[in-house]
Amino acid sequence: MKNKENKNKIGGVKANTLMIPIVTTVSILHIVIILVILHINISSSNLSEIMRNSGIYTQKATSLIGGSSLLADTSNSFVMMPVTPDGEINVGPLMAYANELSVPRRAEQVMAEFREYNVSDEAMSLMEEAAESADYLLNTQLHAISLVRAVYPIPEIAPLTDIPVVKLSAEEMEMSDEEKLETARLLILSSEYGENKQAVSNKTNSCVEMIQANSASRAAKTGRVLAMHRTIMWVLTMVIIAILITTFITLYSQILKPLGKFVKLIPVNEKLDEESGIHEVRMVASSYNSATKKRDALDDILRSAAEKDALTNLPNRYRFEQYVLESEESGYPVAVLLFDINYLKRTNDTEGHLAGDKLIRSAADCIANCFGDEDENNCFRFGGDEFAAVVKNCTPESINEMVKNFEELEKKYGISVSLGYAYTDEISKTTIKKLLNEADQKMYDNKKAAHLAA
Repeated sequence: MKNKENKNKIGGVKANTLMIPIVTTVSILHIVIILVILHINISSSNLSEIMRNSGIYTQKATSLIGGSSLLADTSNSFVMMPVTPDGEINVGPLMAYANELSVPRRAEQVMAEFREYNVSDEAMSLMEEAAESADYLLNTQLHAISLVRAVYPIPEIAPLTDIPVVKLSAEEMEMSDEEKLETARLLILSSEYGENKQAVSNKTNSCVEMIQANSASRAAKTGRVLAMHRTIMWVLTMVIIAILITTFITLYSQILKPLGKFVKLIPVNEKLDEESGIHEVRMVASSYNSATKKRDALDDILRSAAEKDALTNLPNRYRFEQYVLESEESGYPVAVLLFDINYLKRTNDTEGHLAGDKLIRSAADCIANCFGDEDENNCFRFGGDEFAAVVKNCTPESINEMVKNFEELEKKYGISVSLGYAYTDEISKTTIKKLLNEADQKMYDNKKAAHLAA
């Protein structure tokens, strides 16, 4: 429960809270883009089909005009001049007429296909009217040709044999050859024939214009839909790009940048910032800081155990060696003092080790009170009954005063400690170790004198 509360206190947006909406939004936008692309493809296909069909419808419609016009021209040429000046049958126009009849672009053939086309009712109506006029022209032409054939039989050769023969009426059969030829000419020169010929062209052209207009309208509408879909696709694409850029900036500022700082701070053992980045990054920083704090506390405990004497709480000989190395400088006076408790073994033997431990603590208190410096932490227990002190920036007078105070404090505590010290006014002239040897000799002399006195 406590860990959960700590996690909530850390703050910051959680990765899931940040990424799930982004991933969901981008996924939805991708699906929409796919649908839009499908619509674009459909619209493009529709547009292509509209343009293709428009061409097909126009070509098929205009083929009716071309075929009808060719039939009219060739039949007129034959009817108006059935024989050549040489007296032979004028089969040239008739051959062209027969060949055109074999091409599948007659009125009924065109209409059969047109009924399968997707054209408006109005366009279909115009095409039907054009087809009726084309049929009228064809029937009139065949009638006129049949009248001429009754006078000038045509050769029995293909494709002339494929030209249908219209059965003449009894009245027409009774006509003279001249009358038959004149009747044939009147058929193709009549106003009704001319009106129907013009109707084929006008109605077909109107149908073509209507087909093209309808196709253009549908193409424009499809084009607008296509343009709209493309605009939507580009907008969605830009939105996705904006989301991705924003996501990158967010990830950089909330993850990469804080982690980059962590990389720089961790090697120098600095505290990590727990107020920057997403929740998980802050959790990493918090966990690291917590682990570092525990590690530092453990280091302090281990250092204390390694560097301090458990009985007197003074720095031990290991710490003294470090202190000596750190003190090898120049520019200050220093005094090194060595201490040795007198009669410790006798106390242990006669009164017990608890009394001996008490004697050691009393000696340590006296030494620390008289020679100690809290900032320097300069008093040490070597082990057993031996102690040392290093006093910096002192004078012979101040050291003598300290020694005097120490001797008075000895009497107060009821203990006996042998002391020896060495002094220099400039540390660069000697070394701590040399001063230590000199102090050790003096302390030994004092201890020897104390034991002789006893």
